[in-house]
Amino acid sequence: MFAFILREARASILAVFTSAIVLLPSWVSPQVISQGVPKQVELVVEGNRLVASNVRFSRFDEHRLNAQERIADTQTGKAVIVVVTNQNIIAYGVLSGWRSMSRVPNERIETVSAEDFGALVVTSERMLNFNGESGSWGERKRRPGQ
Repeated sequence: MFAFILREARASILAVFTSAIVLLPSWVSPQVISQGVPKQVELVVEGNRLVASNVRFSRFDEHRLNAQERIADTQTGKAVIVVVTNQNIIAYGVLSGWRSMSRVPNERIETVSAEDFGALVVTSERMLNFNGESGSWGERKRRPGQ
């Protein structure tokens, strides 16, 4: 008897949840609900230009590298891109555009990652995070020997 009641309760909850999804406003994408952040950016490198393909706003945003600047690493998340060069650490947020930060002399890059709206770069000197929604960098110095 208890199993029957539990089965019926589950069926009722599922029916209510399914109806609620159908009643959501048209601007809410079911993909956003079920899978988190949808893919919104891609990086294209053309010579000395970084081009962000911003699918969310149907546009292409360009960032020019300096004459002697060379790409060392790139990572792309769902809505953020991070590019490490020999001179700068450059990030792109789907909502904020390109933002650049100069590298410290003799700074070694240890890890570079990008996921959803955030990017993280860990160097021998500091930890940097980038918020692709606001376009702001966070920075924390590392203690020697860490």
